[in-house]
Amino acid sequence: MIDWGRVSELKGEVGDEAFEEVTEIFLEEAERILGKFDTGASSNWEEDFHFLKSSALNMGFSEVAQLCQSAEVRARVGGAGASDAAAIAARFRASLAAFEQGRAS
Repeated sequence: MIDWGRVSELKGEVGDEAFEEVTEIFLEEAERILGKFDTGASSNWEEDFHFLKSSALNMGFSEVAQLCQSAEVRARVGGAGASDAAAIAARFRASLAAFEQGRAS
């Protein structure tokens, strides 16, 4: 679910204080995209899946990134949309809970 090696690597690259800022920005941007997913209001599914995939990879949300990759490919040929978005949103929220729990320990 969470690639803790990537989380540690990112934290080492930017430092503790900047990591907190990066995390905050990631969560804000992810929630913006997830808001589109929740309402089915994306005007460009492929772009939204790509954006979330890239951000998720950077932050260590590996399962979210994998789901986004698959959805991005399907969206490119017109086969992805709201159903993929719902699954991604659910996995993101589960991953976020694991991320928060792991950070607290």
